[in-house]
Amino acid sequence: MEDYFQQLVRSWRSVTSRTVREAVAVLLLLIVVFGSGFSALTTYAEVVIFDEDRFAEELAEIFDDEDVHKVVAASFIAATVEMADLPVTPAGSAGAEQTIQQEIPPVVGELLTNEANDRLLEQVVRAAHNDVLAVEGGTLVANPPVRSVQVDLGPIFNQMLDQVSANEELAFLGTVPPPFDAGVVTVLQRAEPGDRFWEFLGQLQDRRSSTITLILLCGIGALLISPSRTRVVWSIGTGIVAMAGILGVGIYGSRALLAVLIDNSDTVRAAQSIHEALLDDLSGRLMDMALIGILMIVVGATLGWLWRRFGPTPPEEKALAVPESNPVV
Repeated sequence: MEDYFQQLVRSWRSVTSRTVREAVAVLLLLIVVFGSGFSALTTYAEVVIFDEDRFAEELAEIFDDEDVHKVVAASFIAATVEMADLPVTPAGSAGAEQTIQQEIPPVVGELLTNEANDRLLEQVVRAAHNDVLAVEGGTLVANPPVRSVQVDLGPIFNQMLDQVSANEELAFLGTVPPPFDAGVVTVLQRAEPGDRFWEFLGQLQDRRSSTITLILLCGIGALLISPSRTRVVWSIGTGIVAMAGILGVGIYGSRALLAVLIDNSDTVRAAQSIHEALLDDLSGRLMDMALIGILMIVVGATLGWLWRRFGPTPPEEKALAVPESNPVV
């Protein structure tokens, strides 16, 4: 009876110790999972958003998008109609508005896809990058004073005027001074929640290395502390997949939100095209992150099954085992 009682005490101590170790391991696992999400975001921000060269590279093809052509053409049409609607109507401008609306869109599409303008359009994107971001306290963050981001396509506008003026009905445009903001297209209306998000990422940049170190230490600690190391592996994998899924939902949710925030359907599609181009790198990183998580789940589950099938009996099970009484002769 005394031996049986001692076995129960040892069993209780073993179970209690196991519970504490599992609780600590779970805490470390949570740090690893949330840290991996922050690490993915800050890495993306550093590589793409906060780097002007990479930012310009990601948006290099955006002017090939037909929806962007429509937005630019609509802006150019408005400026050109304003030129034709002066207090003193230029000769030959009567009834020119319909011709303007027909002539400008194909010309704009041709100019925006012309290789001769590639360098100019790249400079436009770089200028927009400087409007989106600013350096404060040595950290690159969202630029607070700028409430909207505009691109100056004035040179493209002038090229467009030269071409459409060749039409006899629009020849008068060559003698009319364009508005001061002709060619300036608003591409982004700033919103405070978005600014706060980029500021948050900017603040995390300085802590990125320490965050990655913390993730590694917590992951190793969870492996060492947990009574079931294989469970730790697939648990981390599950958490990483879940975190990648949450961030992915956030990406597509923010894209869908553009349709609610913007009234004009052409502008919505253009904004969504810019959104996809700018976040394509992050989507790829999240996909890689999910694949790594799935691999960890498979490896952890496989090793766990092999250990349970062929490994030694756990100590707590041995402690609970009660030896059979000697048979009575």
